[in-house]
Amino acid sequence: MNPQQTNTAHSLYALYETLPANVQQTFLEELVQKKHHEIKALAFSDPSVNEKRNTVILGVMEDAFSIPDNFDAALPEDMLNEFYTHKL
Repeated sequence: MNPQQTNTAHSLYALYETLPANVQQTFLEELVQKKHHEIKALAFSDPSVNEKRNTVILGVMEDAFSIPDNFDAALPEDMLNEFYTHKL
């Protein structure tokens, strides 16, 4: 759903909320009567069926970079001190 559709949907719902309770009820009854197949499909659909899956390609970055042997080594003291400051 694009931002314009989202804003329109939100505006329509805000308008719906301003209606008296009996008008809201009548609107919902008519909506269900006329759009019951679409409502049922939305309410009871399996979300995993509608989701577009990202394809994972294992090994695509193989040999693209390497982790240095000293990756877990402690940082030099002056570099560590740069992470801490009394100024905010």
